[in-house]
Amino acid sequence: MTIISTQSGSIRGIELDGVTAFLGVPFALPPVGDLRWRAPRPVEPWDGVLDATAHGPIAIQTIDLRPFEARSDQSEDCLYLNIWTPTADPSAKQPVMAWIHGGGFINGSGSAPMYDGAELARQGVTVLNINYRLGAFGFLAHPTMGTNFGLLDWVAGLEWIAANIQCFGGDPSNVTIFGQSAGAAAVRALLSTPAARGLYSRAIIQSAGFDDYAVVSSPSYERSLRASERMFDELGTADPTELRAIPTEQVRLASLANSGIFAPAGEVHTPANLTWYPVVDGDTIPTGEFEGWPSDVPVLIGCVADESRFFVRPNAVYAHPELAPEAVYTLDTLAAMAKTLGGAGADAILEHYAATMLEPYEALAELISAAVWFEPGLATADRFAALGRRVYYYFFERLSPGSITSGLRALHSVEIPYIFGHVDPADGYDEVDREVSASIQHAWVEFARTGVPADPDSSIWPRYDRADRRVEVIGDTSRPAPLVPNPVTTLIASSR
Repeated sequence: MTIISTQSGSIRGIELDGVTAFLGVPFALPPVGDLRWRAPRPVEPWDGVLDATAHGPIAIQTIDLRPFEARSDQSEDCLYLNIWTPTADPSAKQPVMAWIHGGGFINGSGSAPMYDGAELARQGVTVLNINYRLGAFGFLAHPTMGTNFGLLDWVAGLEWIAANIQCFGGDPSNVTIFGQSAGAAAVRALLSTPAARGLYSRAIIQSAGFDDYAVVSSPSYERSLRASERMFDELGTADPTELRAIPTEQVRLASLANSGIFAPAGEVHTPANLTWYPVVDGDTIPTGEFEGWPSDVPVLIGCVADESRFFVRPNAVYAHPELAPEAVYTLDTLAAMAKTLGGAGADAILEHYAATMLEPYEALAELISAAVWFEPGLATADRFAALGRRVYYYFFERLSPGSITSGLRALHSVEIPYIFGHVDPADGYDEVDREVSASIQHAWVEFARTGVPADPDSSIWPRYDRADRRVEVIGDTSRPAPLVPNPVTTLIASSR
């Protein structure tokens, strides 16, 4: 076992085939009791050696869908991080990669097996992931208590990294923040957070964290405040002292009821409906643009080919597996979603799908991917490039044998096993997937190391430019190519 001395005390890790893991490391005081809905406080020093060989508690899951196979109990006492490193030599100065997990800001944790950083650390980096408060515990909006408590947890985690990561072989001056879905939105929020400025040097935004949607309303302080006010009515008080005394489960249920995951009648759920979210509040995130983003920090951003199939699945409805797909994925549902997501382009969208002869499910999945991911992602890349920022864009379309069999294809989160090196044949992957994983890991690590993603043969990815929109397409191989938006993406963009 390896013992490391941090600023707060000594911790004991566990060695795993050449990589040492330090699990369940506290980076702030438990946000419980009077510390509920307050900014995180620095962890208090301890005597002796803290055992860091098992994951700490995870945040309260607003809705526990179990896609993450969490290995710990849920608790409001959740501010822990996990570290994997191939060396604890302080002179190693390895790139640091700090992962922020997804889950719609309502579920998920850094202790999920899919986020185990051992294989990624073998590429010569120090890997971390950070737990944070979820749902109303992390993103309630109150006129006097404030909001964005989960965001402040990320900042506290990055401050802990700055103070301690050299003891784990990492370079505190070379920290990459990266995340997928809600984790990507977290990275985007940190670009706008002055308190985070100087705590990272690269940023990777995977399948979220994009500009506002072209048609549907986007998360905002006003949306969070309205949801919070409804929650206060259900809890019977808006008084901070009384709110902090309400039992955890009662708050969780009120958080769930106002989370936005329940779609309006005749529609299907998309992440656009979510209410608990980091938002511009004029305080932690000012009204100005990107006040936490130094001009020399590059961004890697991208999407996967079948994003929406995580939420609208060919064999079940997300969060409602008891419903038959044919009862939900109908022409009427497609028409309702075309109006909701396409606005003035709804008729043209429906005409397009009538001509393609796609089944309602296939058309619906493509429409949602275009409206919630492809068009906002492209708008974001264009905007970042227009600001003169160094941007690299990828589009992931590799289909593993298992993803073809399931019909899920390249769904939202499909790239995560490739990045973390978890492409096991028992899970439907083959030799091509292992090669793709090695290539992606190389690109992500090179970006963390130098700020420029590159393939194993040293081919540098194209910098994104609005004039030709060249991106890196990741399929059976990785190659640069022009990004050509599909017709529905173009129709939705016309409503922006």
